[in-house]
Amino acid sequence: MDLEGNALDLEPRDVLVPIGLAELHPSDDDVILPGVTAEHLRALPLYEKGKFTREMETAVVNTYRGATGAGTDPDFYKQEHFDEDKAFRNRSGSRTDAVPVIEEQMKVGKKEVETGATRLRTRIVEKPVQENVTLHEEHVKVERNPVNRPVTDADIKTFKEGEIEIKEHAEVPVVGKEARVVEEVNLKKEVTQRDATVEGTVRSTEVKVESTNPNMPPNQQPPNSPPNMNPNPNRNPNDPNNPNDPNHPDNLNNPNRT
Repeated sequence: MDLEGNALDLEPRDVLVPIGLAELHPSDDDVILPGVTAEHLRALPLYEKGKFTREMETAVVNTYRGATGAGTDPDFYKQEHFDEDKAFRNRSGSRTDAVPVIEEQMKVGKKEVETGATRLRTRIVEKPVQENVTLHEEHVKVERNPVNRPVTDADIKTFKEGEIEIKEHAEVPVVGKEARVVEEVNLKKEVTQRDATVEGTVRSTEVKVESTNPNMPPNQQPPNSPPNMNPNPNRNPNDPNNPNDPNHPDNLNNPNRT
């Protein structure tokens, strides 16, 4: 019993109270200590876990003697006041001990994980190219043509020393470069979906009821294996531990059951 935060103005500490002095509330889980006063609780020795000595036991017994009317009985803890069943005296019906049946359930969720990546990386490369082009060239050709005619005035004007020059021209290739966008590479994502089957194992509590009272009528005895003891209806019927198996020794329908 923890006396901290109580309404009796007691020193905060842990003390021991015999279970036979306690009573459970008829409907709630509150513990009632009839006949135990604040003076009794104040006189109790301090309890420290793992340090329950004979001297402490004697002090606890002597403190509660007046509360229980036990007198000087040397076997104080063998009295009915310390019978744990008396704590349920206020509860209607018989005492019930419950065994929790626990079954795990598999819950499937989703989370996003990285499965890969696509990266675009650019670099500059060079490659040889060629183009065909037609070039023009000029060449001076000297032709001599035999002539036999009288001289004209124009011929007389040119009949003097001099020179005639004709220049030759030729085309040469000129290389120029222009950058142009010839393609665009895009990265985009598209989402697809697929159905996946998730498998796992879950645990559950199987309860086997056995009666040790030979005098109980057969119609009142609990079955050794209650119906639908298999918490998993999808359990493998060939499992030798499946209580629903007709050949299982605990199955009531087993013809070989003794």
